[in-house]
Amino acid sequence: MNRIESFSFVTKENIKLHMDLHRAIANRKNITILYFHGGGLLYGTRDDLPELYINKFLNAGYDFLALDYPLAPESNLTLILKSAFETLCFYLNNSDKVFELKNNKYVLFGRSAGAYLCFMLCDRLIKYNFPLPAALISLYGYTRLDDPAFNTPSKYYNKLAKVPDEAIEKIISDTPTTYGPMNLRFSLYIKARQEGSWIETICGKEPPSNHSLDNESLKAFPPTILAAATLDPDVPYKVTKTLSKQLSNAHLITIYKEAHDFDRDLDDDSGSLAYDEILQWLETKTER
Repeated sequence: MNRIESFSFVTKENIKLHMDLHRAIANRKNITILYFHGGGLLYGTRDDLPELYINKFLNAGYDFLALDYPLAPESNLTLILKSAFETLCFYLNNSDKVFELKNNKYVLFGRSAGAYLCFMLCDRLIKYNFPLPAALISLYGYTRLDDPAFNTPSKYYNKLAKVPDEAIEKIISDTPTTYGPMNLRFSLYIKARQEGSWIETICGKEPPSNHSLDNESLKAFPPTILAAATLDPDVPYKVTKTLSKQLSNAHLITIYKEAHDFDRDLDDDSGSLAYDEILQWLETKTER
């Protein structure tokens, strides 16, 4: 098991966010993978990525930094995005003196909602003329919140038992939440998808288009690799396929199965093979 170094900082809104750094030992590339977890922005934890995949990055010479961000509904999407950007800036400004890394060269990596954050962060980096990532990794991610599939009741989640309002009331905290294990908060997501209220839950009264990217913005993005399953019940495969065409430099990995987070089941080699392909692709995009 690799050694984990923990760091933290406090945002301008006084939210404490934690980061876990895994350092590569051999074949060091001096490039850091910045990882944002998934969970529909309602649940999830920075340490959710199986060690198998983390070790693939480490063995290839990449350092791996897993990041917190505030979760909805305790924090709205505006605050989530602002805090995630502060986290990224903290890394860029402190890669040497805090993390003791040779440089701040990095790759943005997100799964599902984490990939959405990566896309939104990249857009801000471009607008503010900040250093861009060498590449972006999106596993079953998205860039728009106004897709009809996100705003209508989900047939898939309505096959599950209805989540009562009382159960939700017991979950939501009075203070910002930054670490939301699936076993404690997944019902938030289930209920929101059952009702078709997911985007309203994270955006509040703001139009989802305010937190979505248009085609023109995507043209300026760095090289991006995308992966998704053809029968994804959460984020339609067509979302990823369309993205691969809108981005100017993209590579698409298609997984032929019914799953959202296809890399969760370690007994299925789909995930492992996808990460191997990602690393091969990264090698061509991060050459010195």
